[in-house]
Amino acid sequence: MTKIALVGQANVGKSTLFNRLISQSKAITSAIPGTTRDRNYGVCEWRGKEITFIDTGGVWEDPDDFKESVIKHIDIAIQESDFIFFILEIKSPDVPISNLERDISRLIKKSKKPCFLILNKADNPAKREWGLSNHWLKMGAGEPFCVSALNGSGVGDLLDHVTCQIKEQFLASTDVSQEKLPLIKVAIIGKPNVGKSTLLNSLLGEEKVIVSSLPHTTRGPQDSSLTVGENDFLLIDTAGIRRRAKIKAVIEKIGVRRSLETIERADIILMVLDITSSLSHQDKALIDFIIKKDKGLIFVINKCDLVPKQKFKRDDFALDFGSWAPAIFISAQKGDNVKEIFSLIVRVQKNCFRRITELKLNEFLISTVKRKKLPPDVWVKVHAQQTDVCPPSFLFLAPSIILKRKSINPAQINIIEKALRGRWDFSGTPIKITLTNKSKI
Repeated sequence: MTKIALVGQANVGKSTLFNRLISQSKAITSAIPGTTRDRNYGVCEWRGKEITFIDTGGVWEDPDDFKESVIKHIDIAIQESDFIFFILEIKSPDVPISNLERDISRLIKKSKKPCFLILNKADNPAKREWGLSNHWLKMGAGEPFCVSALNGSGVGDLLDHVTCQIKEQFLASTDVSQEKLPLIKVAIIGKPNVGKSTLLNSLLGEEKVIVSSLPHTTRGPQDSSLTVGENDFLLIDTAGIRRRAKIKAVIEKIGVRRSLETIERADIILMVLDITSSLSHQDKALIDFIIKKDKGLIFVINKCDLVPKQKFKRDDFALDFGSWAPAIFISAQKGDNVKEIFSLIVRVQKNCFRRITELKLNEFLISTVKRKKLPPDVWVKVHAQQTDVCPPSFLFLAPSIILKRKSINPAQINIIEKALRGRWDFSGTPIKITLTNKSKI
């Protein structure tokens, strides 16, 4: 279970936040410095994940008999935790950072543990406005989170972000060739009769679903679990999707609707295409629908045994959509190249969770601007940061004057995205880049 230590000076509201996080009044709270001295443990369940929070004593300036013991307990809590909440009381940016706050910051940095800067007592909009100042970046703990432990505002958003970071840390520290990833949900999507059910049976190594040349033999999504190596997969076969005008039977309509809903709950989509048929309007509409849902995507080109050719390339099949998605050529009927799909799925899953540090991202941006000869007077003022994964999402912060003049156009953003993919492996996952006003962040 993930452990998070709450660290900060006295009277910043650590114990109040601790009680709020675990939804019970376990820690005693008061305005008297040093009320909490020992470590206090409590469990929070959020989005299906359990987190142990560790409340610690606050550090204060006045020396007494307990201060050394409190610091010792804080150090123990930091060492046994996976993440740290560095909690400060929000205040006007005009108020300088205290020596005590800097001392605690150094103690946290020494641990080399991931840290979240929490600005507590942001009980109203005026105070939350203070949290937008660059003043807090001097702490070296990243962008702050404004919360009110007293009324609960901002706490849910904080927990959402933390649970996402926990999942990312697990994946980032996982060697997919040896360790076990979380269950990977894979939907097999395509038109009728492209070989989806045959592919599922071939992947499973058994006749799990009925295969027929009659269109729409599969009525609705079929879930199948299996383990390959150290990884668990949930494979979801779906009804063939064809144009709405051609769908007449009520059962088929229900099956198609459920197939589209399956895309929502899947992590990765296997888009199955028939190499003996050209890419249809319906294929293109399906691919476009999948891309808009920000899912991992792999093109599976089936029935290659029916084409008299030894080697296939993506260019052989006019795939103008989703150029970032890998294509694999198979024969589901004969099993040719089918097992290689699993390693490709694992690779794409890892890429969907890929995170680039802010330092590396901005170093990349500077070098790309020079290499691609983008306007240096414009891009030198842009700062980049990654804000999310699945899909990897990036925020480009630019001064308002640049945005007003439209000095950065979509073509330049496309150049940056292409360079991102050239520098890091983002095969199989879309990338989202958002340009926004630096002054509003």
